[in-house]
Amino acid sequence: MRDSAQLSEAAITRALRDQIPFAQLLGIRATNVVESRPFDIRFDLESGPNKVRVYAEIKQTISPKQLDIIAPWIARLKAIEKDAAFAIICPVLSQQAQNYCMEAGIDFLDLAGNISINVPGRFVLQRTGLRNKDWFQTKEAPREVNVFSGRFSRILRVLLQNPRAWTLSEIARELEKESRENTVISGLASGGSDSAMTFSVSLGSISKVLSTLEDQLWVRRRGSTVLLPEPKRLLLAWAAKYRERYRTRLQRSLTYPNPFGKDLQGINNELESMSLGGFAFTGPAAAILRAPFIDLDTVDVYLPSPNQKKLQTLTGRQADGPSLRFLEPYDLGIFMYAKQYAGVPIVSDVQVYLDLVARGGRDQKQADYLFDNAIEPMWKAA
Repeated sequence: MRDSAQLSEAAITRALRDQIPFAQLLGIRATNVVESRPFDIRFDLESGPNKVRVYAEIKQTISPKQLDIIAPWIARLKAIEKDAAFAIICPVLSQQAQNYCMEAGIDFLDLAGNISINVPGRFVLQRTGLRNKDWFQTKEAPREVNVFSGRFSRILRVLLQNPRAWTLSEIARELEKESRENTVISGLASGGSDSAMTFSVSLGSISKVLSTLEDQLWVRRRGSTVLLPEPKRLLLAWAAKYRERYRTRLQRSLTYPNPFGKDLQGINNELESMSLGGFAFTGPAAAILRAPFIDLDTVDVYLPSPNQKKLQTLTGRQADGPSLRFLEPYDLGIFMYAKQYAGVPIVSDVQVYLDLVARGGRDQKQADYLFDNAIEPMWKAA
């Protein structure tokens, strides 16, 4: 029966015969499911009077990089036999793999019920966005990491700050360099925080992140270097993931009345006088320095381990400007590439962009302005 780590080819075939991928798709069913060489399996996919033959390869997992290798083969088969579908079947297909399949014209289905079968002029069936079911979860490859989370995202910050060709050791040295030169980090140390604060990440972790990025086709290898060919695509993917967790992070934020007025430089000076340690502005408060086309309703400030005793002194004071909201960063890397504008510390343009997109609404326009006028020119100049 079922292995706790993987589903056998026979188990996946049984799931197909039991119509598991087609749950809640009325009138859709697989018939005549049999082993077939050179493919793993073939079956007829029926929808009412319509029927199409599907030849399929069964994979435990498959990455966009692996799909990129087989895409020309699939294209040749579809050109030869125009009335059939040639599909990949997996217990679970990642969203990135699904997107690549649809872009490359590769038919697929997984046991969660995500499916895309397209035989032009004969049969079209598409359903995506379904999540994994516990009983056919598979183990991720050991080297797969969530590149958008925690310290792993620091590697993304290096690549998106300067999307040139990088070696693993150059990325490590860049993280060390930013640790030495970053003004927010030095402010944290002088404020009584751990003086050993650093952005550094182990070589092993960097290697895992680069391998995952390569598998997802976000970076390309050139000998010993990696290159980010489409930085915007990676930034948009990160922004989508970031937005999913943004509301949860806001629940841990601290909001206080602002007695310091509307001028950002004045607010910064007053916060510095409170000896809070290192901090940096983000969101509209940071973007408004170069995109001043909206009124501030909240001033967002990243502040590690907020000193609530000091912040409590703001409570009960007369408000004279937009509220002050203090956010605790999910990772120290949020402060990477922070800089000063007119004496005001702000996080990097990439981080400001992530926070603006996560806020949504009118802030999306400011995010687009920031991308067009700051981030994209930075990439072109690199």
